[in-house]
Amino acid sequence: MSTIVAVENYKVKGKHGVFDHEREKDQPFIVSVWVVLKESAKDDDIGTSVDYGFLQRVVHDVISRGESVHMMETLSDKIIETISGHLNVAGVKIRIEKPQAPMPHDGGLAVVERTWPEGLTF
Repeated sequence: MSTIVAVENYKVKGKHGVFDHEREKDQPFIVSVWVVLKESAKDDDIGTSVDYGFLQRVVHDVISRGESVHMMETLSDKIIETISGHLNVAGVKIRIEKPQAPMPHDGGLAVVERTWPEGLTF
């Protein structure tokens, strides 16, 4: 049996994008992060799991406080790099949505999903 801990649909603002104007003003990103635990939590002790607050703080620090980047793939990699270092994390899946991404036509939602390690399925 495996355990997944997650934070879904966390809305955070940041200055990221390919175009200069995207990196000048905050814009919304919606992030969901799922982690697979190496070992199931024990004895009703949060120290044996992964705290939801940890996941949310990592996302916030990378997107709101971190260095501005061009691509959501880069944001995903930075978030995964930190979360995967947790002692009880065996795998990570992240989804970043950018509702105000500049696109040539109305409609659609810009999304990037990444998993670690490669080939992990949820």
